[in-house]
Amino acid sequence: MDPHPQAPTAPPAPPTPRATTRAPAPSTHVRSLVLVLVGALALLALLAPLLAPGALAAPPGSVEIDDAQGVIDDTDALEGRLQDIDLREAAAPVDLKVVTLDISGHDADPSADTGLNDAVLHFARSEHPDWIDGEKWADGVVILAIDPDNRKVGTYAGEDVKLSDGDFEDVQDAMKDDASDGAWADAFDAGAQKYADLLGRPWWRSPGAIIGAFIALVALGAGAVAALARGAGSRRRVRTARERFDNVRAKRQETDQAASRIPRDSSYGATILADVEDYRRAVDEAETTSSALPARPGPLWGIGPASARRAKEFATSVEVADRADDTIIGAARLLGRSGDFRSAWEEEQRPLDESLAAVEQTIAEVLDPADAHTEFDSDSDSDTHGEQGATTDSDAAAGLRSTARQVSSDLEEVSTAYLDGGISPDDALERLDELTERLSVASERLRDEAIGVRTQDEDEAKVMRDAEPEHFTSDFPTSVRGRQFARHPQDYVSGYSLSPVLWTGAWYGGATTALDTHRNPPASSGSTSGYSGGGFSGAGSSSSF
Repeated sequence: MDPHPQAPTAPPAPPTPRATTRAPAPSTHVRSLVLVLVGALALLALLAPLLAPGALAAPPGSVEIDDAQGVIDDTDALEGRLQDIDLREAAAPVDLKVVTLDISGHDADPSADTGLNDAVLHFARSEHPDWIDGEKWADGVVILAIDPDNRKVGTYAGEDVKLSDGDFEDVQDAMKDDASDGAWADAFDAGAQKYADLLGRPWWRSPGAIIGAFIALVALGAGAVAALARGAGSRRRVRTARERFDNVRAKRQETDQAASRIPRDSSYGATILADVEDYRRAVDEAETTSSALPARPGPLWGIGPASARRAKEFATSVEVADRADDTIIGAARLLGRSGDFRSAWEEEQRPLDESLAAVEQTIAEVLDPADAHTEFDSDSDSDTHGEQGATTDSDAAAGLRSTARQVSSDLEEVSTAYLDGGISPDDALERLDELTERLSVASERLRDEAIGVRTQDEDEAKVMRDAEPEHFTSDFPTSVRGRQFARHPQDYVSGYSLSPVLWTGAWYGGATTALDTHRNPPASSGSTSGYSGGGFSGAGSSSSF
């Protein structure tokens, strides 16, 4: 017998069946992206025929130059250049007419939108009646016209060779750069080249067809790019929101404790308690959304609308909570005069401090005599209104200075009383609101005076009154008074602003810009078709350069 018997060997475990692994099906957003790219490639293939050469052109017609203004240096050279341009039209040759004239010399009004149209028609009737057939331009006729003195270009054509309104305008646009430089021959050459291109091409080579096809292609490509950009933005938004949410969570206990200390009998505290409800709702929403987000979003996460929407909802909730917690904590210190309540008080009076510091600069900007308009007739009553109002020593300026001095003195008094415990926090905040209201009223008088100085009628005054402040970047996000004003604006006087003088300075920038735009609207670059006289209805239009 073996003195060292071996332990029985366990039978080998049956082999584990090999699992059949299958590649995961593509996600919805991946499939969408693939479909967009495939569609873009297919459309690109369809665009290829649009770039093919057009049909052979018919023989060119005649070229006639009538340079009444004598601005073309070498008409023979220009005629040769124009003869080489193939005005492609299968039905018949095209007779190109090149004209320079002065609108005022052809029984037409240079200031009228139809001035050049009328002048060309008058010129044709008196000098070239063969260009006209009844109440239309004759078939086969194309006219390019320029008035150098009145800076107008025009294009006109017979019914069989006319272009669309938009194409007529394109020809004029092709002429304008050279016309602006006084290169008249080059302007006519560019116009003829453009006309030939627009007239002779098949429909599928028109700008509408090509642009439409490319727009579709670009849209598909843009869709793919936008999806990728949306994904990258969503992932970035989630990363940033998570960092902010970590801060919100870290301050959650402090914020809840601060909320419990806000006096329920304080009118200002009631506003902050409403913010507490918003804060708690935002935190709960952020927690719920956060749990539905992937811990580590993949490289394609967020390109789909649903995931992008979740990322945005998460970021929005976090932003509300992160903004509210500082307000709640500051309000608890301010209303309970606890902790760092001095910093909280400084935040409340900061808007007034900034406005008081800006009084002289704002008066100088808003009522600077050199900046006032002097467009009135010197013999009119309005001239006195404009010149007398444009002074930094005006009644409104003096009133604002006086109010600012009183407010500054009273503000120091109120601040000392609050910090020393001489008045309650609610009474101190009410006094700040009163001081702000007084400064707002004085600032509004300054705005009214500026409007009176710079406007000529009620329409202009309305433009300035309705203008939005320009670059008004000062804000007071954690101010208790600011939250009160935001929730109950109806309780404040018209024109009230938390920092009224700063607001007035910013308003003036926007108001003067709006007034300048009102007085000098952007010139329209569109063409004007038609003729002032009745009856004639030939195709064509003109525009300025």
